Amino acid sequence: MGTRATLRGYMLIGPAVLLLLLFLFIPLIHTFQLSLQDTDLARGEPKWIGLAGYTAAWKDGEMLRVGRQSLIWTVLVAGFQVLIGLAGAVLLNRKFPLRWLARVLILMPWVLPGVVAALMWKLFYDAQFGFLNSLIARIGFGDTYIDWLGTPGLAMFAVILAAIWKGFPFSMLMLLAALQSVPQEQYEAAKIDGASGWQNFRHITLPAISGVLKTVILLVSIWTFNYFEMIYVLTGGGPIRSTHIAPTYIYELSFRNFNFGEASRVAVISFLFVLAVSLLLIRQMNKNEGK
Repeated sequence: MGTRATLRGYMLIGPAVLLLLLFLFIPLIHTFQLSLQDTDLARGEPKWIGLAGYTAAWKDGEMLRVGRQSLIWTVLVAGFQVLIGLAGAVLLNRKFPLRWLARVLILMPWVLPGVVAALMWKLFYDAQFGFLNSLIARIGFGDTYIDWLGTPGLAMFAVILAAIWKGFPFSMLMLLAALQSVPQEQYEAAKIDGASGWQNFRHITLPAISGVLKTVILLVSIWTFNYFEMIYVLTGGGPIRSTHIAPTYIYELSFRNFNFGEASRVAVISFLFVLAVSLLLIRQMNKNEGK
């Protein structure tokens, strides 16, 4: 009986394992194989170079620059998405008139397709006809035509702001669901003891939603690191590659320069980095839950 049950279990998970092999592990192996080759069409036929390509990419400096920009992008976008989402969840968890309407409106950025949201922000940032420059002029700073997406010092700030707006409702929705599961008796007991709002948040709310909060941080960090369409539509990685992150840089190397070997090296390094950070976060989460 035990053997039949085990066999039935393997049969049930077999299709999922097969799909995982087809769509994850085989492409990963192929990507790693490509990363060990020089596929630059300007140099002729692809040739095997082994790990020398990784060494050359490290010395070139461009990969380090993209890695630094990817880290800044991920930390700022994911961090503010979670912080704003947490603040919004706390506010929307309170009772006030038309609370249902506020919840619906705040969810709109997340519901919008990424390309549509990016095009909206592109119009918002337009140097000549954009609402942002018009608003600055109306406030009293004169007729300014700031090229928000064409200035290296401003472009990354602009795309980070747009990405935060686009993604924070997800964090808010998940944390709001977690807040609604916190027993109200704990708040009532704390109120009797004279606890302040900050003490309630620190000693009751945060411990109660810590598991969901850590999961949200992990998911948002991974999604942000791999986020593509916002930067691609707004800047395409420019100006002067100042907004390139790993996904847009991989796209440029592979589909514009047709250098699939270099693109594969960036993809492998990005995958290993995300995997390492994810394992560290998951280990920390399990360690804290075990205490």
